[in-house]
Amino acid sequence: MSSPPRVCSACGGASAWDARFCQQCGRPLDEEAPRYYGMLTPGPAFALGCVLLVAAVVALIVGSLIVAFVLLAFAVVAFVFFYDAARRNPEDRVARSIVSWGHHLRGWARFAIASISAWVRASRDVVRLRRESRSLRRKREPTLRLLGEAVYGEDEPLVQALLERIRTIDGELEKREDARAEALAAARRHVDDERRAARPTQQFAVDDIASGEKADEE
Repeated sequence: MSSPPRVCSACGGASAWDARFCQQCGRPLDEEAPRYYGMLTPGPAFALGCVLLVAAVVALIVGSLIVAFVLLAFAVVAFVFFYDAARRNPEDRVARSIVSWGHHLRGWARFAIASISAWVRASRDVVRLRRESRSLRRKREPTLRLLGEAVYGEDEPLVQALLERIRTIDGELEKREDARAEALAAARRHVDDERRAARPTQQFAVDDIASGEKADEE
């Protein structure tokens, strides 16, 4: 009569009776993993956590801080139960859906943070460049008046000096305008890169790839 197999407490996989490690996940079979309510499944645990979290927010709104903290603690425990149940039963449909949704949400959250950061930096640079441009224009206006007076007085050396000063100011204004456009373009490129990174990876079947290659050959 053969000996009964050993069941892993972490993944539930069966191994030989004399095995020291699980043949499925590699965990030590002698390790006693903690168990939280063996009948708890991912769906009810997640729903319970959400209900407790909403109740904690409502209690916080009405001013019951102690009740809010207690409900929040129970919500955290419920989400811990959900994580443990999802880890033990990764094939559960609810667990897969919630974990996939969480990955997408985390990716889009990173995208939002990176986008806001990029536009904040760009806006700061644009404000600085516009301030510098206004300062240059204020210097340009009296220079133009002086140029008109020099032309009227036929003071050729002064006219040339004032023209050179105006050309210098115009060059600085053009540099700042280019820098402003580049700051905005860099922010747009950064946001586009983050958007592409946040999108889920598109998966193709072998038949789709083969049909695509045939279409390219034709």
